[in-house]
This record gives sequence, structure tokens and C-alpha cells, in this order.
Amino acid sequence: MVEHWSEKPGVDSSILSPATVLTRSFSIVVLTLSAVLSSALDAGGPVVQPSGQIEWKASGSLPPGVEYHLIYEDKATRAVQILVRMPKGYSLPTHTHSHDETILVLKGKVSLEFSGKSHTLGPGGYALIPAKTPFSIAAGGFGGAQFFASFNGPYDLKTAN
Repeated sequence: MVEHWSEKPGVDSSILSPATVLTRSFSIVVLTLSAVLSSALDAGGPVVQPSGQIEWKASGSLPPGVEYHLIYEDKATRAVQILVRMPKGYSLPTHTHSHDETILVLKGKVSLEFSGKSHTLGPGGYALIPAKTPFSIAAGGFGGAQFFASFNGPYDLKTAN
């Protein structure tokens, strides 16, 4: 014997109209998507930020001129991802960070110097800088430079002696 579910007693639900099947299927999909979206937002969910709405802030730990936008900070490790923009000619003298840093150039040119050797990167160029590696950085290009920087721990900057 086969049992069938029906909203009305005595109606064989195995014979449902295509519209009824579609309506029920659509309802299930909507409920499932709603649950997934709700879970994503509760877990932090996606963040989308158009470039024209990015809020640039002056850095409190760097000489005036450089600005940053915090993209993400991990609550557990305090690792950060930031956008940085520097005016043309801006430079930071030799310094180190306690954590590895990744730099990806988005606009302009960024010059990095490690142990007396200079490397100039344009858009799309990147550098992976191990923790405690002394280096200097300078911005070039017509309108300065903009880059993405990621640290696998809290941001810090220690000037080299």
C-alpha cells in the first residue's frame, strides 16, 4: 500500500497539477534561501563596498599623508586586511612588522627596498614580506599609489635602528 499526503482528505496528492508542484517547489526554495541568507548574515555574511563609498582615514601611527581603509580584522588573531593610499613621493624609512605582510599594488607604483636592493611594483605586482624583515617603502606614479596590505597578525610598525 502506498500512502499519499494530501491537504484535503480523500484527495490523491500523487496527482498534483504542475502549478501546485511549482508553487510548492518555489516555496521550499524561498524558505531554504532565506534560511541560508539568515545564517550567512549571523555568521558575518558577505560585505560589499563600492569604491566610491570607501571611508579613508588618516593613520595615527604613520607620518601625515598616508590614509587607510580597514577591510577586515579577525577577532581571534587580530590579523588585518587594509587598503592603503600614499601620495606621490611619500615614503616610510626602513622598518619591520611582527607578522608577515602581503602587499598587492592596485594603482601607481610602489618601491620596496630590502637590504639595499630596490624593487618597483606596478598594478598587479605584489610582495610577500616575512615577519621581522627590514624594508622601506615609497609611493610613485602620477597620482601616488594605492595597495592592498594583509598582515597575518595585529598590525605594528617598528622603525629599524
